[in-house]
Amino acid sequence: MPVLRVLSLLPLPVLYALFGLLMPLVRLFGWRHGLLAANLERCFPERSASERRMIERDFYAYLGELTAEVMHAGRISADELADRVRLANPEVVQDLLDTNKRVLILAAHHCNWEWLLLRASSYFSEPLVAAYKPASREAPDRLLLAMRRRFGATLVPAKQIVQHLLEQRGKVRLLALNADQSPATGNDQQSWLPFFGQETSFYRGPGWISTKMGYHVFLAAMRRERRGHYTVEFLPLAAAGKGAEPETVLLAYSQVLEQHVRHYPVEYFWAYKRWKRGKRLYD
Repeated sequence: MPVLRVLSLLPLPVLYALFGLLMPLVRLFGWRHGLLAANLERCFPERSASERRMIERDFYAYLGELTAEVMHAGRISADELADRVRLANPEVVQDLLDTNKRVLILAAHHCNWEWLLLRASSYFSEPLVAAYKPASREAPDRLLLAMRRRFGATLVPAKQIVQHLLEQRGKVRLLALNADQSPATGNDQQSWLPFFGQETSFYRGPGWISTKMGYHVFLAAMRRERRGHYTVEFLPLAAAGKGAEPETVLLAYSQVLEQHVRHYPVEYFWAYKRWKRGKRLYD
């Protein structure tokens, strides 16, 4: 990990330049080209092949920016973060927290989700708890945890998040989850919902947590204004105590997220095997 530590010490403009030079080579050598092309074709069949190639080209360029920004996340100050990640309507979350309500912020692998976590944990008055998927190797996992905890967030492995909430007995009032990941084949806690015109599996956890534990749910809709600058709008998905079903919350999340990504397709992480399997007859 010494290379990552050295890179994290470089100024952001240098990181932008470095990864800006690297990404054309990544694209030239075809890193995940087939996966990107397949995902874009299945999600945007109404667009021409040239339009999809343009999204793919711009995705590689943005991936260089995103990598540079994540490298910088270990050093970014709260003031710089506030300048670079503007919260358009934080009062819809803060007003609920001020009246002792619980809030669940659902994010996605769209734009810079690492800066989003840091910005939310540094802005709101209530301590933020976030679920995360541990890295497969110990050293990267330690680096990621240290970065994500910089402004006071508590990170809990995703498999333990429900148990953590139960043990805290209602003390967690601000919770964040990245909810667009694909459950493993053998996971029985998943729902199949329409997403970009195809049946797609989602973890049931966010829906269950919100309805059974009384969380008001928002999608953190993040958009890139220009290089290194973002705006986040908190879009309400469900209110606590309204008798919603868990799957209804998940369906609202998938629909609003899809609409948002359709408006800003370049910044979605298309290099992920989101549709690696189809729905089985008994799912």
